[in-house]
Amino acid sequence: MTLLDITGCALHITDEPARADAPGAPFVLVHGLARSGWFWRDWVTPLRARHRVIRIDLRGCGRSPAPADGADFGFTDLVADVQQVIGKLAPSGVNYVGESTGGLIGTVVAATSPASIATLSLISTPTRPADGDPRTKSPGAATPEQSLRELGLEQWWLRSRAMTGDLFNDRRDAEYAAEFARTPVSVAVAMWKAMHETDVDLARWAADVRAPTLILSPGRSTSLSAAGQRQLQQMIPGAVLRTYPDWTHGMYFLHPAELAADVLQFVDGGPG
Repeated sequence: MTLLDITGCALHITDEPARADAPGAPFVLVHGLARSGWFWRDWVTPLRARHRVIRIDLRGCGRSPAPADGADFGFTDLVADVQQVIGKLAPSGVNYVGESTGGLIGTVVAATSPASIATLSLISTPTRPADGDPRTKSPGAATPEQSLRELGLEQWWLRSRAMTGDLFNDRRDAEYAAEFARTPVSVAVAMWKAMHETDVDLARWAADVRAPTLILSPGRSTSLSAAGQRQLQQMIPGAVLRTYPDWTHGMYFLHPAELAADVLQFVDGGPG
């Protein structure tokens, strides 16, 4: 675990070597809104069997310190941050796995820096964040931003996850909420605005993706539709779509072993 200095900020990076000598490209795992690399913790053991695994805490999130310019940043800044991390730590290219916001970022990186992405796996990734239902992100308030500020991140996590069905319903829910609350409210609000108040639309970049792409889609998401996920598949040349009908948007942390196995099959064994 280390802090990596990049332009404008420092990012907390967890970089773990493969347990066996293997020639495959490393994995880079990138989280969604205001989360952190910690949320990928149950992916590490299966992926490290044959691959180095790099987890990024996006700017201001988790264990990354607040940006030098505060919480004034946009989507293009997040993309540039990830491009710099890959360029410094794995310049020959990576197997990129992104969840939600992380998937949006990865698609743009793959389109604009094709040599840096060997494969692209997108989990619960919308084509346009603005198309999601904001009501499930606004417990107790009129807008998500107001809800985040008034509840604080720990309670916001628990109450919004209860609305979307993304809970373990055991002691792990409190653990995940506490980890989510490591991110300052100001950063969470800035990320929400960056993803929902600007023109973030994968239609602008998807056709330029050349990396083999796997789309992993939950069947019970309030933020994604089956039609939207098929549209994303059609946008990205040759993309493979795999749907999990009974799983919710947070499937990447609720069902990590199954999803990691599917990603490894795609990366090491082909799309099947």
